[in-house]
Amino acid sequence: MNKGVANTVIGLAAFMALLVGLLVHRVLTPATMTQQQLIDNGLFVYDVPRRLSEFTLTDHNGRDFTRAQLKGQWTLMFFGYTSCPDVCPTTMASIRQFANLLKEADAKAADKLQVVFVSVDPMRDTPDKLGTYVHYFDEHYVGATSEYMSIFTLAQQLNIAFGYLPSKDGTYDVSHSGEIALINPEGDFHGFFKSPPDPHKMLVTFRSMLKGWQH
Repeated sequence: MNKGVANTVIGLAAFMALLVGLLVHRVLTPATMTQQQLIDNGLFVYDVPRRLSEFTLTDHNGRDFTRAQLKGQWTLMFFGYTSCPDVCPTTMASIRQFANLLKEADAKAADKLQVVFVSVDPMRDTPDKLGTYVHYFDEHYVGATSEYMSIFTLAQQLNIAFGYLPSKDGTYDVSHSGEIALINPEGDFHGFFKSPPDPHKMLVTFRSMLKGWQH
């Protein structure tokens, strides 16, 4: 009798452990969202990623940053400038928050994500200035820029617009798109996060997109 009760208890415990395991797996496994659900939550993904042509920028260490540096990991690429008063710092802060959330949810995926800030203001954004700016958000972030045509050509491929507005004091202001380009491990333009980004929605949509990509 006691042996039968013991076997029953063990069986119930095993069943409960299985249920808990399934529940945890369901919670930790990102749901697969439809393309429309991704769009509704701020992420647009192309049916067929767009291949980027070769380009050369200069990073904050003075080294070449090319399409080769995009391969092997996912890349978030944001175009702005260091003296931007609002959109750039808030967007970069949102990217940092998203990256931190991703690290908590999926450390392996977080290790395969790089963030690149491309300055559209090469006249004022020197490598040192770029380095100081991006490292304020995270020491691993990359700052890069180049001469106008190189930036323009890359930005055009990523559907990013920017321009210069003369000021009365003889200087100029810069206007630019606020979207965050998403580049896949093949170095192709995969999609973009709409502006303004929501870190929590970025986490959900990115993990869902990643699940579909892995499958």
